[in-house]
Amino acid sequence: MLDVAVFSFLFLYMKSLHLCMQIHETAFIVSTYRSYHESVSKDIYAKLWNNPKTEALIPDILNSVSSKEAILHSLRNRFFYENLQSFFKKNSGGTLINFGAGFSMYQFLLDPTVSTIEIDKEDIIEYKRKRIHFWTIEGKLPKRDTSYISFDFNHDSAETMVNELKKMIHQKPIFIVLEGVLFFLDQKVTHKLFKVFEDIQSAGDLVGSVSYIPEIEKTNVYKRLLHYFNSHNSTNDSFAHQTIPTSYYTQINGYRLKEHTHEYELSKLYTPDAQIDNPNDILNEHLYLLERV
Repeated sequence: MLDVAVFSFLFLYMKSLHLCMQIHETAFIVSTYRSYHESVSKDIYAKLWNNPKTEALIPDILNSVSSKEAILHSLRNRFFYENLQSFFKKNSGGTLINFGAGFSMYQFLLDPTVSTIEIDKEDIIEYKRKRIHFWTIEGKLPKRDTSYISFDFNHDSAETMVNELKKMIHQKPIFIVLEGVLFFLDQKVTHKLFKVFEDIQSAGDLVGSVSYIPEIEKTNVYKRLLHYFNSHNSTNDSFAHQTIPTSYYTQINGYRLKEHTHEYELSKLYTPDAQIDNPNDILNEHLYLLERV
């Protein structure tokens, strides 16, 4: 799926790479962000996606929206890395389901006993599947049990997604990751996704979710984000601009809120020298860990 600060370069990027016109450049940019701060993100494989075209696009994003975007995306990756490692070590394996996987590389950082199901739009999934296959043959990536499937979260029914996923899940417990997605969806689709999660998960399974709280709408950096998107949106795509109060996560049927943090807090823990002094000066995403009950 699409990520927040970088969606707007879609058309230009794909023309320059001569790739399929639906390959979303955001996945390249976010992976490049993670490679810039490898010691923070812990993603030692992100650099495989790096390329000169992406490198040329990033400075304008950092200058126009926020200079901290690369470190923030690395902190987000670190949050999931730590929680995935802990969960699957405790349970001696299981299944990671990544909704809106983009070019994330979590499964290659986890024990080979973990199975992974990656979900995104068809063009992303097909391109990623081919590259992963090639890099595995070359020995650049370790072998992992990974399955790929495409869904359109807006149009596919909950029943369709549940039925297809149940066929693919061969080992439990299940950890679901939902990052870089909810901003582009509306509340109705968000409810649908959590209904899917409820139907495929069992007690003790986890969901990791990322979203903005409504208070960010008053900040200058968020206004710069929206202005930047609107002025660079060559594809005329629209999205919901969704922000979600923390209270929403305390009321999701079948789940309890286990942990809540945000990137500003994570910066104090993992990058105290990053000079992030005010959470209102950054696109401060909030991160939630929910446990199925």
